[in-house]
Amino acid sequence: MARLLDRQAHLESLAATFANREAIAAATADIDPTVQLSDWLKRLEQLHGLPYRYLVANERFLPNESIRFFQIDFNWLHALVEGACSIGHASDAEAAQHAVTRQKLHASARRGVSADDKPVAVTGFLLRSQVVPGWPKLEIVPFDQAGTELTDVIRMDLLSPSILLYIVVGTIDHVVIREPAVGLHSGIDVDGGKPLRYVTVPATAPPGTRPGDQLEGVSAAVDYRAGNRRALRINKLAGNVKDLLDKNKANNAPNGDALPFTAAEFALEMVEGTQEVTFRSKPAAAK
Repeated sequence: MARLLDRQAHLESLAATFANREAIAAATADIDPTVQLSDWLKRLEQLHGLPYRYLVANERFLPNESIRFFQIDFNWLHALVEGACSIGHASDAEAAQHAVTRQKLHASARRGVSADDKPVAVTGFLLRSQVVPGWPKLEIVPFDQAGTELTDVIRMDLLSPSILLYIVVGTIDHVVIREPAVGLHSGIDVDGGKPLRYVTVPATAPPGTRPGDQLEGVSAAVDYRAGNRRALRINKLAGNVKDLLDKNKANNAPNGDALPFTAAEFALEMVEGTQEVTFRSKPAAAK
């Protein structure tokens, strides 16, 4: 009988403790969220694990070959973390404990705050395009309205083979997306021509022209193998390039004689610069 009374008194003491928020705060003052829980909450605030329909409510909002800019709503993120932390609240005592410890949970997940703990802007974009799988190492450089590069990247991740999610601290005014700059790029224009460069510079060239500069309005015709629009006739293309260089005296010795056209000259003509495109975010009021 004494044991039952002791147990009853212990339970009443625990109930009284959990009903007193000051007591809970004192008991948990030196307890921080575990590393695993903090890491999980940080990933949640970076939108990891969210269903795609939470990010794009309707397929028409992000059609093929499109980019959509957005700004993170911190009230929405707060509600997201609250929802995740509300799992398992089966009693008033657990709800009271969460009311006291919730600040530590939110602080462990927080990203995009200033030194005085005030939210700063966090923006990003969703890019849905065949460029995403075509160039896996796309270089993305976002800028704010003052032209300052935004470097605190929160997330750059693929949601699918053709959908890229990018989030950065700061307000994106425009973003430059370019091909990977590492390595050499060769190719032809989309319309099928191949603009040419000076190998050597004749006296008739515009003032200031240097070897490697582009010949204005000169482009070699490109032929494909029969029945295959993706296989070039390299020998034919090389011949067309040589003929145009000779015609424009863009590969000549100082005495005016045409220089040999070798693989080196052909490689120079085939090199392409890194392609890039700039997208600008329009404020909602301007739409």
